[in-house]
Amino acid sequence: MGLRAELMKKFEELPFAGTYPCPKTENDKQVTGNWKVQRPVLEADKCTQCWQCWIFCADSIITRTENGPEFFYKYCKGCGVCANECPTGAITMVPELEFED
Repeated sequence: MGLRAELMKKFEELPFAGTYPCPKTENDKQVTGNWKVQRPVLEADKCTQCWQCWIFCADSIITRTENGPEFFYKYCKGCGVCANECPTGAITMVPELEFED
């Protein structure tokens, strides 16, 4: 097992105070992503998987994967905290009007 895989396994085992997992099931009463004006977009080649975005996301819409963070836009409010906390600039906030979904 490589170092990155070992670290991912340890991350998954750690509880993190004050967070809860990204929603895995739909809950129409908690959808908040319909009114955001911008969304986070990841440039994967810049991402070092430091997980600062995941730690600081107030809505827990970021899921840790082996390929880096994934965003669950249905519940994202577009606050930009993840982009602000990203030390490598891998996350940028893009106006929602640039997307069709």
